[in-house]
This record gives sequence, structure tokens and C-alpha cells, in this order.
Amino acid sequence: MSATTPEKKAPLSLAYYVHSLVCLCIMFGFGLLDPVEPLTPLGMRLVGVFLGVLYGWVFIEIVWPSLAGLLAMMLVGGMKPVTLLNNSFGHPIVQMMFFIFVFCATINHYGLSRFISLWFITRKFVAGRPWLFSFTFLASIFILGALTSASPAALIGWGILYGVCEVCGFKKGDGYPTMMVFGIVFAAQVGMSLIPFKQAALTVFSAYETMSGVGIDYAKYMLIALLICAVCSLLFIVMGKYIFRPDMSKLVHLDVSKLDKDGSLVLSRVQKVILAFLFLLVILLLAPNFMPKDFFLTRFLKGIGNTGIVILLVTVMAAIKVEGKPLLNFKVMVDSGVTWGIVLLLAFVQPLTIAMAAPGSGITDFLMQLLTPFFGESSSITFALFIGFAAVALTQVMNNGAVGVALMPIIYSYCQAANVSPELPLIMVVMGVHFAFLTPAASASAALLHGNEWSDSKAIWKTAPAVILMSYLVTAAITIIVGKAIF
Repeated sequence: MSATTPEKKAPLSLAYYVHSLVCLCIMFGFGLLDPVEPLTPLGMRLVGVFLGVLYGWVFIEIVWPSLAGLLAMMLVGGMKPVTLLNNSFGHPIVQMMFFIFVFCATINHYGLSRFISLWFITRKFVAGRPWLFSFTFLASIFILGALTSASPAALIGWGILYGVCEVCGFKKGDGYPTMMVFGIVFAAQVGMSLIPFKQAALTVFSAYETMSGVGIDYAKYMLIALLICAVCSLLFIVMGKYIFRPDMSKLVHLDVSKLDKDGSLVLSRVQKVILAFLFLLVILLLAPNFMPKDFFLTRFLKGIGNTGIVILLVTVMAAIKVEGKPLLNFKVMVDSGVTWGIVLLLAFVQPLTIAMAAPGSGITDFLMQLLTPFFGESSSITFALFIGFAAVALTQVMNNGAVGVALMPIIYSYCQAANVSPELPLIMVVMGVHFAFLTPAASASAALLHGNEWSDSKAIWKTAPAVILMSYLVTAAITIIVGKAIF
């Protein structure tokens, strides 16, 4: 039996310990300062906990600052342990996020992600049409980003792109692969916004719902998000054709049959079952918005809620046996698919937003004092455009979920004081935090992009600002025009 020498880990830098100390000092020390009216002493302590955890999210990591924030809520935030845990890990939204991760891991486990992307780009109508092929390719990545998350969608998309480059003869540094390496990350990031039941969108919407007690119609949101994704994808292709202008001649005679080297386009019986469960999940989550309220299925689905629907499908999949093994191996899917940082972030956000919205904290009144000079006489549209731009800017250097959570008290305070509907600013923020691909710190997929040898930072910085601006303008136009019509 051979022994292996454990790999030496790099020592943590002094900056890590300095940031950790600052994080804890803000978290537990800010509340010792004299309250700034109309903040109460409790409000000061809650602001300190929030700012401390936010600092940790930006400069350290997600996991332990979120856990420290939960402890701070017990020690200085005035929340008893039982109440805190019921409103954090016991909250239906947190549990739903956990089971959504398990469900999405199953999709990846059975190779459906690669099938979806290959299926789109091997349709006959794209043959010999390079720009239509590219648009269809990006559309498939939008869908993968929605069904899984941005990083795996980007990696799958890149793998297929490299196959295209090999067949066509593209080399590193050529215009087309450089454009599409970026375009795939762009599509994966924006695609994550499509389904409001997972990751950043769920984090933001649940934070506002917990704070205000008012939710958003997911079906209407998905319609707006789908329009935004479709138009952004189309305009990216337009920018490619008339601004980036890569040489597309090698794509004209692309034989797409050579891309499916491992038979991914032939679905097995098990894959077909998983695909059926995927469609069933989306249908059941949206169905209560369209079916009659007194219909027995509507009452059942509303009775168990969105979290119960996801748990129901995961339970059925775990109970089904294929060749003596469960269709969904729960332990394997948890180990491979659950992003615990996001779960912990969401578990911290739920009790914090409840406490911050309470009148006894004075936080809502304080925020309105700050906002009134800027938006006191402005329309709700102006506010929505501003808050959306703030989300787009901040998400380039901060975790997108953290950005969304940080902006929720502002939206809640403004909408409550101005007596306006929150849907437009909420959608602007949710969409805005997904345009995170300018800097390596913007998102995990952005970090992958900056490390991709088929691209370089210079090309990214030449491309990304224009694409981000285009995406923001598209989001603003569709949100205002369509949003005002349907909400």
C-alpha cells in the first residue's frame, strides 16, 4: 500500500485575517455607536450585523460570515435562537433552494445539459447559416443557464465550441472563438435569470417577500425575463455582425454531425424520464397561476407551495428504482450539486430582512430620509432605472445575491412610502445582478472567462462594457413597457 504525501496548502495571507477582524468588528461593534435618528439602538445593531456580513461576503467568502451573522442575530440582533432557526434554515425558501440544487444536479448527472445544447445547434435550419447557428447556440446556453447555473452551462458550451473550432479549423486568437467564448458566459449568466425559483432570483425575491409580505407573480416575471433574454441574445449577434465582425466563412460548411462524438443526442430511457420530470417541475410551479382557484389540483399545489412541489418530485425520483438503484441518488446529488454558500446566504437573509423591516428598528424611516432628497418628486420609473443601474454596477465587484439583498431595504422603503408597486424595480434588480461578467470578481463564470486561454482580458474589457450597456437598456425598455402593461 503506497502512502501519499498530503498536498501543502498555501498559508492564509495577512489580508485575510485583517478582513476577518474588520468583518467581526463591524458586525458586533457598529451597534455600540450612538443611533442616528430615526434608527433605534436595535436598528443600529441590525445595520451593523448586515454591514459586517456584507463586508465579509465581498472581501472574504460567503460561508463563515453568513454563519457568524446568524450568531450575531442571536447575540446582538434581539432574535431568540428558536425563532432565528425557524426563520432561517426552517424557512420554506431556504429549503426550496436546497431541493432545487438537488434536482438540477440530477439533470447534470444524466447528461441532459449537453443534449439540450447539441440538439439546438444540430437542427437543419441552421446549416450553412453561421449567424443563425451562433444565435441558436447562445439560445441553448440561455436555457442551460436557466436549468442549471452559469458555470456548468458555460463549461458545457465551451466544450461544444471547442469541437466546432476543431471541425472548422479555428485557432486561438481568431475572432469567432474569442467572441463566442465571451458570448457563452454572457448567455449563461443572463439565462440564470429566467427561472425565479433558484439562486440569485429566488434570493432577491424571497428577501423582498419576507420583508414586505408581498410576493411577485412568477409567471409574469418569466415572460419579461424570457423577452429580455431573447432580445439580448439577438442584439449580441447583431453586435457581432456589425461591430466585432469575426470571419465566419469557415462555419458555412460546418458538418454538425461531427460534434456528437459520444452519442449525446440519443436519449436513453432514463434520460427521457428525467427530461419529463424537468418539464413537470416547470408546469407544476406555474400551473396555479393559470388554473381555476377552486380546482382540486390548484388547491393541492397551493397547499404544499413551491417548496412542497420540488420536494414531491425529488421524493418520487428518489423512490423510482432503475436497475435496482434509485433514479435520484440523494446523497450523491447533495454532495455534487448543493452550493452551500448560497444556501447559507439565503438562511441569513430571511431572519435579517424580517428584523430590518420591523417598525422597532427604524431602518425603513431612516432609508426614506436618505432617499427623499433624490426621489421624493421622481416617478417610480426613474427609481426603477436608478436601482437597476446600481445593481448592474455593484454586481461587477460583489456577489450578485448579496447585491440584490443589499438593495431590497431601499426598494421596500421607497415603494412603501411612495405607495407604488415594487415589481418594476424588483425586476430591474434581479435582471441587473445577472449581468456579472466584466471583472473576475463579478461571478464564478466571469472568473472562468478571465482564465480561459481562448480569450484574454483585453478582449473582455473591449467587449463586456458595450454588452452590459446593451443589456441594461434592453432590460429597462422591456421592463417598463411590458411590465407596466401586465402588472
